[in-house]
Formats: sequence, C-alpha cells, structure tokens
Amino acid sequence: MEKLSLEDIIEKLNLKKIREIKGFTQSELAKLLGISKDYYVELEEDPKDMPMDIFMKLGFVTDMSRSDLLAISESSNELTSNLPKLSKPTMLNLPNVYKNISFKRRTLLNYVKPTLERYSNKEDKASAVLKTKELIKLTNAYSAKPLVALLGPSDAGKSTLINSLTGLDTLLSQWTPTTSSTVYLKHLQDKPEWLGEDNVCIFKAESKKNGWNFRNIYDEEYCVAHKIASGDYSTLEKYCNRNTSYNYKEVDSAVVYIDSPVLHACDIVDLPGFGTEELNDTIQSQRAREQADVVLFLCQSNSFLNKMNDILFLKDVIKNLASTNSSEIPLLSNLYVIASQAYIIEKDVDKVLNRGRDVMSQQLSEEIIKQFYGKSKDEFVEALSKRFFTYSLEKPMLRKSFEEDLTNLLTNIFPPIKTKKLNEEIENYKVQVTRHYTIEIKKVEKVLENRQQAQEEYNERMKSKPEAVKQIKSKKKVLEEQIKLLKINNQQELRLWEQSVLTKKNLVSMINEHNYTKKNAQEFLPSNVSDLYYAKLQEILRDSTDKIQDQITEFFNELEGITKAITKIQVEGTEIPLDFKGILSGGFAGATVLGALGFWASTVGNLGGYILVAKGVSLLSAVGISVGGTAAAASFVSIIGGPITIGIGIALGAFLLVKGLFGDGWKPRIAENLIKAFKKQNVLEKYEEVITLYWDDTITAVDFVVEDILEKIDEQLEQIKNIIISNDINEVKESVNELREMEIFFSEIPWEVEVKQLTTT
Repeated sequence: MEKLSLEDIIEKLNLKKIREIKGFTQSELAKLLGISKDYYVELEEDPKDMPMDIFMKLGFVTDMSRSDLLAISESSNELTSNLPKLSKPTMLNLPNVYKNISFKRRTLLNYVKPTLERYSNKEDKASAVLKTKELIKLTNAYSAKPLVALLGPSDAGKSTLINSLTGLDTLLSQWTPTTSSTVYLKHLQDKPEWLGEDNVCIFKAESKKNGWNFRNIYDEEYCVAHKIASGDYSTLEKYCNRNTSYNYKEVDSAVVYIDSPVLHACDIVDLPGFGTEELNDTIQSQRAREQADVVLFLCQSNSFLNKMNDILFLKDVIKNLASTNSSEIPLLSNLYVIASQAYIIEKDVDKVLNRGRDVMSQQLSEEIIKQFYGKSKDEFVEALSKRFFTYSLEKPMLRKSFEEDLTNLLTNIFPPIKTKKLNEEIENYKVQVTRHYTIEIKKVEKVLENRQQAQEEYNERMKSKPEAVKQIKSKKKVLEEQIKLLKINNQQELRLWEQSVLTKKNLVSMINEHNYTKKNAQEFLPSNVSDLYYAKLQEILRDSTDKIQDQITEFFNELEGITKAITKIQVEGTEIPLDFKGILSGGFAGATVLGALGFWASTVGNLGGYILVAKGVSLLSAVGISVGGTAAAASFVSIIGGPITIGIGIALGAFLLVKGLFGDGWKPRIAENLIKAFKKQNVLEKYEEVITLYWDDTITAVDFVVEDILEKIDEQLEQIKNIIISNDINEVKESVNELREMEIFFSEIPWEVEVKQLTTT
C-alpha cells in the first residue's frame, strides 16, 4: 500500500462504516468527539475537512490506529461485517470491602447528630461543638477510600479505561474525552445528605493557587461555599465539556455519584490531559494528583514513552507519588504505568514495555531517588520495572495482569491497614476527649468547693498574664528570627550549589554519561539538570526542616509551661491540668498554611494525620503507610514547598530545540546554550521563591498557632472567672452535669473494634 499523508487518510475515511462497526449511534460518537450531532453528520457525509484534533480523537475513542481506520474505510461491506465490534466495557467487579466501616461511620454520625444540633447555637457549648466536629472530620478523613488518579496525555485512553473499570460508558461519554475539569467519581452510597436527589455537584476553586479540596467532600459548609451548581448527570456535560466550558471558566472540579462496583473499593479522579494547548489542564493535573493514593499513568502503546512531555510528566508523577515501602505494600505498589490500546502492539508487548523501562531508567535521577525514596537507583529501577502493564478492551489477556494487581491492592492490601488505623484513631480520640471532660469537671468542682482560694489564684494569674504573654511573643520572635535565618542560608546554599554544578564541564559530562545523541541531549538534558535543582531544593528544605524540629519542640514545650502557669488553678493542693496538646492540634488544623511546621504538626496528637490530609497530603501518606522518617519528611516538603518543575524542563527543552547546532563540537555548545537558557528562564530565582514561600508560610503558621493559643488562654481564664463570680450555684452545677453528659457521650461513642482488627498488620 502506498504511503498516504494524513490528509489523504482523512479524505478516504468512511465514518459511517467505522461507527457501525464500533456500535455507536451518531449522537454517541458526536459526544465522544466533543462536537455537535449536526457537525458530525456533516463530517460523516464528507470528512475531507475534518480538523486534525477531531481525527486524533476518532482514533482514541474507537481505540483504532490510523491504518485500522483506513483499512475499514477501504474494505468491502462483506469484509467489514465480519470484523469484531468494540467490546462493551468489562467493569471491575470489586466487593464492598469498606461496608463495615461505612456502616460504623453512619452509626457514629447518627449518634452525634442530635447533640451537635442541640449545642450548635449555644455559645457556651462551643467547645463541645468543636470536639464533635473534630471527631466527624477525623472519621471522614480516615474512613475515606483510596483515591485512584488517572493521568496521561489527552489521547492516552483514560476515558476508555474509566468506562471499562466502572462499566458506565453511556454516562461517562457525556464529558469524556473533552473534559476541561477535574472529575471525581464516588459511589452512589457515599453521597452526603445535603446533596439531596442530585448526583452531580460542580465546584469552584478556593483561589488561583488552591483548587477545590476533595478531602472536604463531607464538609457541608465548605462545599456549599464553593458550589456552583448541582443536578442530574446532564449537569456534567453543561459545565465540564470543553466545548461549553468557556461559559463557566470558574469551574474547577465536579463530583459524580454513580452506582459502580469498583467504587466500593476506591474513589476515582479523572484529570485533564497534560501537554495540550490548555495550560490550565496541566496545572489541574499536577494539583489534584498530589492527593492521590494510587496513580494509573496511561500512554498510547504505539507511542509508549517516546515523547519528551510524556517522560517528563511521568518523572514528575514519580516524584510526587505517596511513598510505600513495607512488607504489606512494597515499593511503588501504588503506581501503574500502562500501555493503552495494547492490541496495536500485541506481538511486540515485551519489546515496547522493556523500551519504556529503559527510557525511564535512563531519565530517573539518582539524586531524586535518594531524596524521596532512600534507595539506590538499581533498587528503585528494579521495583519500577514491575509496575509496567498493558491494557486493551479487545484482548482480555492484555489487561489481565493490571486488573489482578489493582484488584489485589484495593481489596486485599489497603482495607486491613486502613481499618486498623481508623480504629486506632477513633479509640485514641475517645480516650483523649473523655479525659478532657474529666479534667473540665474536676476544674469546675474544685473551684466551687473553695471559690475564695480560686479567686485568689485567678487574681494571681491575671497579674502574671501580661508578663507571660510578653514572654510568649518574645520566644515567638526568637523562633521566627531563626526561621528567617534558615531562609537566607537556604537561598545562599542553593546559589553556591548552582555555581558549582551549572558549568560547561559538568553538562558535557552528563551528556556523555547518558550517551545522548544531539537530539536526545536537546530534549532531555534540561530535565536532567532541572532534576538536580529539584533534588537539591528538597535536600536543603528537608534538612533544614529536620534541624529546626528540636527548636520547634523546645518552643512549644516552653509555651506549654507558660500557658499552664497562666491558667492553672490549684485548690486545696490539687492542681488542675490543661489539655495543651488539644489546644495545639486545634490551632494547626485551623491554619491555612503550615510550611516547616507541618511535619512537626503531624506528631501532635491523633489529629496529626487529619491535619496533613486537610493540607493536601495524600491519605496514604497521612495514615502512615509510607517509608517514614526522613523520606516521609521529604514527601511532605515536596507537597507543601515543592515547585512544579515539569514546566521548567519543557520550556528549557523548547529553548534548546530552536538553536541550530552543527559539527562535532555540539556538546559544549549545547552546554553553553543550556546555561544561558537557565539564566533566561530565571530558574534559580524560581527555586529561591519556593524557599521564600516555604519559610514565610512557616512564620505565618507560627503566628496563627500562637494567636490561637493566646485566645484559648483568655477563654480558660474567662471560664474560671464566670464560675467564681456566678451567683447561681445551681446553674454552675448544671454545667457540671452537662460536662459529665459530654464525658459519657464521648466515652460511649459507638465504634466497636474487634481484637483481630487492632492486630492486623
């Protein structure tokens, strides 16, 4: 067959024949292509003017190569009538592994709801309301299902895979493959009451910097504040289709509730494809994936990891992946690199996957691997080599390995670990809050027993309060000066490092080390060097974060001593303690940013994990299913303080590609041009900005938490004062009864924990 241009192939297309073989109606195929039915009918009658992007989508939605499309178009009706039609999606039929957790969660919510409603409008019951809401948030966070993110270029076949996993091709075709928003899929049974009969809800972002936070899905106040619209499934097409979304630019995310068995074991997020002309798509893909516990990275099999953007994006995915490395969850078990439409390469599957592994092995930075995973490159590459899979609708054997592995992860590995952690956190919270109310009861009773002595104690506390507050602010200033010094030192360290690394000699050595051709050097060297910047940034921030932990600990220990000294009431030799850690964790949870304070906050009480989830760390990392230690710190730093580096690599690569490089001396000329490109793109300044933001966020967090502590001190003293000056003893005694009621309320939280669950590993 003569070699035809794309224009020739398009002109020869028989869209009707292709559509009928694949089992689509005109309306269905039009929706899949993201065009109107009328326009599709015009193309079916005369395809010669079909835009190139529509032609590319045609191959994607039909899961067919160009040669397949042409062969069907040119074949006779007798031949095409015998061709196989597109397989209907074979949904992943997973059991309801979280059925027991869901039941216990609903039981707990029904238990706390009357108390929450009774106290919600009573100012003097603010503490009880706060503790109850904390319990709800903690339960929602830890009972959440793993979030599975689908990532890849816009033509990778993410929609086909979602259709297959969920078995709901008709519904999903309403927005894919033309999605311009982040779309979350949850099981219909998980729908919150406030959404009523609606099955789709559309949300706007928190700000230009922060998207809508999926982890707040059960927070009615948050969701209503960011809600744009809700309704039936047609709402999705109206707000999230690229062809109509220009009318709704504020749309950031959508949540869709559907009845699909796979959603018993996970939530799914369908992210916009990267590398399109839409920069916002790439930004959203990068932002939302940071919360993902499992990543499915798809790339077309007939161009599997042979495009620079695909390789750079997969590298970025690996850098932000929730770390796993234990006997239960081996390294990289939550990563799937999938060659989609694999029937095209059926005879060359091993060859294609091996080439992909080799490409990624060559491109992965040893420095990045060491910083994020604490492994040698050989160990890491060995683990990565086991995470390559194929997928095809037509050939079940080409998807069997992937489906079996994902099924095992979601139904056998995650549930017992998550269940154990959830049970522990609920039990810890019960104990902590019950103790809090026991202390509160003791405080009121002791003050009532001897109000005169309590008055004297209170007067002393009020006299010492100004000096104590002055001490707190002075110590805060000292800590903040240390933080500012770290910021300056970190920036200086990065600048000195760049001077020693960004040299012609080093860059030529990197070209030789990778054995690059001229073309490969132009494409990948910028990313390789950018990796070094990123690894160095992480090393600097991680080490500095680690160093300042002792100072942060000392600071809050001193604050605890001062706070207890101001608020303590000692009656008849009995000192009433203060729940300082409870106060502290509440401050951390309320802070909008944390910076270096975030890693320290994760160690404070049982709300530590919830705090991290609320700030954007994946649930998998927050519940402790990670490598732990320094690597966990690096993971946290990368999310809170890490830059988006893929754009830098692509921009620098594009800069080099436009330069004419000829002759044998191209290596030093590429090195010189790359150094100029790094200067022109202000790469060093961009990384310095990250350092500035990270430590400025830390100072902001310290300010917020300290102010919150000072407010709590005032509240404690005001409470003691009210007891002392109260003229109605019966009213105070009634408040004791209410405290005792809350003590019983929390101690009897209905969350039965089986012994075998607590000992599961």
